[in-house]
Amino acid sequence: MAATSEYFRALVKGDMSEAETKSAELTDIEPDDFVRFLEYAYRGDYTVPSWALDESAQVASDAEEAPAVDEEPPPPPEADGDLLGPPPPEPEPEPVLEGEASSWGTPSKKKGKKKREKLTLRMRFQRRSYLTDGAPHALLTEGFQPKSNAAANQDFAPVFLAHARLYTFAEMRLILPLKELALHKLHKTLLEFQLYHQRVGDVVELAQYAYDHGPARSDSGILNDLRQLVVEYMACEVDVIGKHDDFRILMEGGGEFVSDFWGIVTRYLL
Repeated sequence: MAATSEYFRALVKGDMSEAETKSAELTDIEPDDFVRFLEYAYRGDYTVPSWALDESAQVASDAEEAPAVDEEPPPPPEADGDLLGPPPPEPEPEPVLEGEASSWGTPSKKKGKKKREKLTLRMRFQRRSYLTDGAPHALLTEGFQPKSNAAANQDFAPVFLAHARLYTFAEMRLILPLKELALHKLHKTLLEFQLYHQRVGDVVELAQYAYDHGPARSDSGILNDLRQLVVEYMACEVDVIGKHDDFRILMEGGGEFVSDFWGIVTRYLL
């Protein structure tokens, strides 16, 4: 712990009373978050928190619960053959020499065959792994990786908030590497997050935390990194988030979020 920042170095080894009594009370961090901080102090990373089951969210069929995406325009209708003329004739297959027929139905050149074998061997070499799924190191590193949701009843607010709380904790204690790591994990989680309509409230809860904790804008108007990340994500997904009642309530509350969100929208989307 003492190696993570000057604050904890003074707390553990300095002239502060806590260093003498060997006891300190930290009232601004949850026990689970403190365990993740200790994990970071000893391992350089921390285990991603788990999502919670939202029993109130109804899981519909895959087609109904899939998040909204922009559909590709339908292909243009086929024109009348009289206008375009008859379709071009299909090319005749090349003759297959005896003993050289490949599985593709065309002659197989020895040079091309060797090239395909090299590519296959390279791909096999690149994908080879010497760690089994149950190996301790594999389990440890797997726990560090941000994960995506797979259904509308997976509440990701605990995941978002755990990263955000560690970011705030690191910012207040001047632990820059942990601050960057928490922001990185939150960013990766948002990138992979399937924005079901039932899960918009998870993002709104993250925004409420970001604007209720930590420093406000600087004197020059610059946002802290957490607020910047959250506002940009919500602006990118405004087509879905903007239709949700939780977002409307957040906007009606006013405050700095409204001006920051509107600033992003007018700068990049209008």
